[in-house]
Amino acid sequence: MSTATLDVIEESHEMADNDHRRVFFDPDLIVLAEGYVGESDDDLILAQTFPVPAHPLAPPTVSSTNYTVDLMLRQPTRVTRMLMDLTLQRFMADRVFASAGGVTGGSVVFDSVEANDLYTNRDVERVSPGAVFPVITSSRRAPGVAEVEKWGGKVWISDEARDRNDSIMFSNQLRQLSNTIVRKINARAIQTLEAMFTAFPARVIASAGDWDATTPYGGAPTAPNLWPAFDFAKAAEIAETDEMGIQFDLWILNPVDYTQLLTLYGGDGLQELLSVLNLEIYVTNRMTVDFAYVVAQRQVGQMRIEKPLGTETWREPERERTWVQASVRPLMFVDNRFAALKVGPLKS
Repeated sequence: MSTATLDVIEESHEMADNDHRRVFFDPDLIVLAEGYVGESDDDLILAQTFPVPAHPLAPPTVSSTNYTVDLMLRQPTRVTRMLMDLTLQRFMADRVFASAGGVTGGSVVFDSVEANDLYTNRDVERVSPGAVFPVITSSRRAPGVAEVEKWGGKVWISDEARDRNDSIMFSNQLRQLSNTIVRKINARAIQTLEAMFTAFPARVIASAGDWDATTPYGGAPTAPNLWPAFDFAKAAEIAETDEMGIQFDLWILNPVDYTQLLTLYGGDGLQELLSVLNLEIYVTNRMTVDFAYVVAQRQVGQMRIEKPLGTETWREPERERTWVQASVRPLMFVDNRFAALKVGPLKS
């Protein structure tokens, strides 16, 4: 590799010492390959190389980072950011519910969308010249109330693990904590939807056929109106019939049902079906097998946060360990039942 093809870069390093930071620049770092740099001394390239630190930094590791377990335990905000990074990919609730701001007083009072919200109860009338216009009225309903819930947990790190910078154990502990928080919030989203479907059973529709028994080939192939595609099309038809301006764009399936769907249509066939109907599929173990949710993303209701995900740490000297505690205070509610359907059972 010639020096002509090497780009000189300036690498900024930050070294944290309590609340004081010292920033310095090293103009002699050069790019050797993607993700790696080396040192330059005039025209001589030294053979030693080391990885370029990623930004933002990943969870603490034994080498190639200044973020030690001890530093993380002394700065809980770094733990919070790490937990948020770990939970981001598998978070389902924010795809169903809109993030509509904060909470005051521990609860939210809300109004739900009803079928007659699109039109008034009384029709307009023909008005003669000089006549009085009719009063157009609509229904008034009692508002709903959603209360804040607090969810959280804690794990402990021994002094031995901290002193030895046992970052693998530390990362595993936080990963388990973050996964448990994600699982609970997703489960609460499912429970909130289920409560709505129980209150309004008309939003639950039966599957047209048996997804397991669909036979695409042979002497007696399954009729088109018994294929899973009919369920997808039927949901779109209901959205149009409701006349509420809703367009379903997300199906939530259990992995078992998604496997059956993928096996039946194949990757290309399923992608074509979803493209025609402008749909996405979200797969989660929180969804009950043999049932599916069909939603208009972020239109079903709201998820508000009274207290965002936060972390606290404290040392327990009598046992020589440090506790890491994380909690979040959310609430969720459905205010537009027309933005969701429940389909099933998908198998007979």
